[in-house]
Amino acid sequence: MSINVIFSQSDTTYQERPATNIQFLVREGNINLGNVVLNLECSLGSFIVNGQDIGQTTFQTSTDSSGMCTVLIAGSSAGGDGQLTITLHESGQQIGVQSYHFKAVANYTLNFKVIHDNAMADGVQSNKVRAILTGTGSGANIANRNLKLNVTDSASFEKGSAIKATTVTTDTSGMVSFELYDTNKDGEAVTLTGMLDTDQAVNATTPVHFQLNLDCETSPPSDGIYIRSIFTYSINNQLYLLRQRQCDHLVTVHQLLSGGKMGEQTSTGQKWTHFYDLLFPFVLGKEQYIFGLAKNLINTSQVTYKSYWMIAKLDEKGHKEIIDSGYWDNSYDVGFAYANRGNQFIYLHSKDKSSSGGYPYIIQNIHPNGKIGIITDNGHRDDFYEATFSFSIKEKVYIYGQTRVNNAFFIYELDTYGTIGKLTGSGNYDDYFDCQFSYSFRDEHFRSGQKYSNNQWFISRMNKEGTLERSERSMTHGMWDTIYQYQVPFLIDNEQYFIRQNQSKDHWYIRELGINGDMMDSDTDSNNNH
Repeated sequence: MSINVIFSQSDTTYQERPATNIQFLVREGNINLGNVVLNLECSLGSFIVNGQDIGQTTFQTSTDSSGMCTVLIAGSSAGGDGQLTITLHESGQQIGVQSYHFKAVANYTLNFKVIHDNAMADGVQSNKVRAILTGTGSGANIANRNLKLNVTDSASFEKGSAIKATTVTTDTSGMVSFELYDTNKDGEAVTLTGMLDTDQAVNATTPVHFQLNLDCETSPPSDGIYIRSIFTYSINNQLYLLRQRQCDHLVTVHQLLSGGKMGEQTSTGQKWTHFYDLLFPFVLGKEQYIFGLAKNLINTSQVTYKSYWMIAKLDEKGHKEIIDSGYWDNSYDVGFAYANRGNQFIYLHSKDKSSSGGYPYIIQNIHPNGKIGIITDNGHRDDFYEATFSFSIKEKVYIYGQTRVNNAFFIYELDTYGTIGKLTGSGNYDDYFDCQFSYSFRDEHFRSGQKYSNNQWFISRMNKEGTLERSERSMTHGMWDTIYQYQVPFLIDNEQYFIRQNQSKDHWYIRELGINGDMMDSDTDSNNNH
């Protein structure tokens, strides 16, 4: 009488690999053949024995007393078709063949990332969000996949309409960007959820923050003080001046023109969700970036976090695309970005004492893709050096700092790997200058600033060894009409200028700086002309 095999099969996984579980009964006529020794061979994959992959395509086993036997075969993530062949060990007779199929493995992850965050302007505020679908395994397909999205509260997927659900389709890289709009003038945190339309287990949830409606024009600061961040940057050989004011987070960008003139406004009235107490530019490749640090967090508990930071690409209109962001459990008050032999870093320093009793500083690397990197140096200073900047001379980069305590100053070289190098200068001045900056002009290097106690300004020369000339003959000085909290140098058409602005609503001047470290007699432009 012939021997036959009855199969049953189920698909499963083994350590994220496709696998098949094959159970079979060996019979001769109507009799189950127990304790029969069998030789098994699989054409694809390998046998799993006692939970371990033995890495073999052949395996000897036996039926149990009832004639049953179960085997587990695991394949690769590529999937494919195979067959199990069963022969009697004693005679070598083939008694059964069972085909099986491994599905190509596909594991997916869905994430959301806010890339533009704008506060309310013209009655509407919006956040641009990017959905990112990633997949692993040979069966993963992230292109042209539909994602089902939902949002809560006053947010909507369309401007001027209450659209709480929508479907978007990923591009070939698995990404898709979309806009979220909100009309709640008090601000709110809404919840965005999404899922892969064919697999609800692939899902993501994230809070999206909307700022309350702020407007300096209708509700100016009660003390009349307009705090702002201000810097210059260049795109396609055109120089721009960006300002962000604290009272309503409004961003304005103007062209800077030949002759030290303020040009047309290129910004569109956008307001960023955060006001960035620290905001400074840097360049990676041919792209313009900014680093921003906000100490007043939006819709986030400050019990846990002390600051929010972001790195973003910046265009000529002041629109930003956030590349990286996060929260820190400490805060920083002064800082700058600097490049050193192709490496990009940021330096940050805090006015708050740490538990060790010092004033902390860090230097952190920025990757070429704009992502924040590792901390390359950190430590503590004995005092807070509020007036601080970097400058470059003969391919070397230095850091200057002055503290109000005893008017002490230092200059250190910054080395290529993002650490503090040797001390090149230190001492004490007779006075503390509240606002200080450096500039280089036709291979000469200068430091300038203003003392708020009497409005005195100065310009002094810096030596090519990274030291300061401290003699009176190395300095020019004079008196401004008022305190200018914001003083920013810029070079255009090989002529050096700087803009000075105070904390009134709109009081600024541009003046040319001379080649010998002197100040020209008249301003080239001011708010009176605009």
